[in-house]
Amino acid sequence: MDLFVELMKGLLYAGIAVAFFLLAWAFLRLARIFSTTEKSIRDVSEQVVPLIGKTHTTVDNINSQLSQLDEAVGDVAGMTDELDQTTTVITRGVRGGVIKVSSATAGLSRGISTFLTGEKRPDGEAE
Repeated sequence: MDLFVELMKGLLYAGIAVAFFLLAWAFLRLARIFSTTEKSIRDVSEQVVPLIGKTHTTVDNINSQLSQLDEAVGDVAGMTDELDQTTTVITRGVRGGVIKVSSATAGLSRGISTFLTGEKRPDGEAE
């Protein structure tokens, strides 16, 4: 019976040793996977960080260009408003002048016509 117990102890120790080696092998593979993952993350970080910096610079440049465009559009809008006001003033001035000249011409024409024909005014019209 002593021999059987010793044999079982030996088998148990051998099983524990095999389990230990399998566990060590699994940990080594896991360490290799973590190492590869760390290297991949480092490589991606080295490529992404400068790209983010370039993107930031590009966005700043675009914002600057948009600001300049906004100023230009504002200036054009201001000039358009001023041109509209100027056109309105000129139109009112010309229209008023044309109406006055037209009225004066009509009155003068009627006066000359009446003077030349010698017609008298009807009694209902004021002098």
